Amino acid sequence: MRTVNWVVPDYHCHHCLSRITEALRDIKGVRLLRGDPARHILTVEGNDPERLAFAKRRLAQAGYPVQSNHNLE
Repeated sequence: MRTVNWVVPDYHCHHCLSRITEALRDIKGVRLLRGDPARHILTVEGNDPERLAFAKRRLAQAGYPVQSNHNLE
């Protein structure tokens, strides 16, 4: 599994995390591990780059575009 940190500037509270969780819920092979609203960071796990890219698009559609990501491998 690959773990990434995504910087999501519009993520800033637990309500946002609920919406983010809902946006990612049905994407097989992608799992939200944790969120840090103070730093605007989501930690996500997945093993397929295409599914991770799809998850980023889904977040953008939900109003939470990913600004950057950092590999934690």
